[in-house]
Amino acid sequence: FHSNWWEGKVTHHGVEPDSVYYQHKDVITSLKLDGRYLATGARDTTVVLWKISKKTGTIKAHPCSILYGHNSEVTCVALSQELDLVVSGSREGIVLIHTLKQGTYVRTLSPHSAPMVVTFVGIAGGTGNILVAGDVASTSTKGLVHSVLFLFTVNGKLIKRVKLEDRTTALFVEDDRVVVGGAGGSLEIRCTTGLATKHKLRLKSGVVAVSIDPRKHHLFVTTGDGKMVIITSTAKPFVKK
Repeated sequence: FHSNWWEGKVTHHGVEPDSVYYQHKDVITSLKLDGRYLATGARDTTVVLWKISKKTGTIKAHPCSILYGHNSEVTCVALSQELDLVVSGSREGIVLIHTLKQGTYVRTLSPHSAPMVVTFVGIAGGTGNILVAGDVASTSTKGLVHSVLFLFTVNGKLIKRVKLEDRTTALFVEDDRVVVGGAGGSLEIRCTTGLATKHKLRLKSGVVAVSIDPRKHHLFVTTGDGKMVIITSTAKPFVKK
């Protein structure tokens, strides 16, 4: 699936011919897939939920829900078919929670009192805890931005708030772990129950994206210098099976 077109379209590659779907009225900024559902967020302030046909593997022609509530560009989305949740963040600094299957509004999270751009959201498997990363402007130094990581229960209660040493450029949630990568090359693996640090290291270049393999033993990191770093855990999996 491919998005981020100026026309606000989603393209499904791998089918003959490529299928194109239109719904957004501006640039698509985020796309996430889980199970048979696809969520897209855009500059038009909406989140669109698409259902994937079990028979053909293609997106159904009409979206199953269009979610409203943001007053500025949607910057990130996360969804969980198992927990029936969709979480979206925006430039205005709020996070909205909806149900996945019905598109029903659940609640709003306002992680930070000062202006903040929500850059990443994630849903922890099992607990349903919600992770929110955001960029906050410094009150003392003009132009300086620092990142903060928040952990909420699915009911909206704040569990933990952590100021990160690096500006967050990548975030990946897998079961009981969250991997956070930074512009300065920092890489942290924290637990999704209290944000305790489990592993921490520094790469030579800024982190662009992170992912964990299905067996939970390999961490894949792409960096700003065009490399992919593979980190292997020989003792035990990064994530509990």
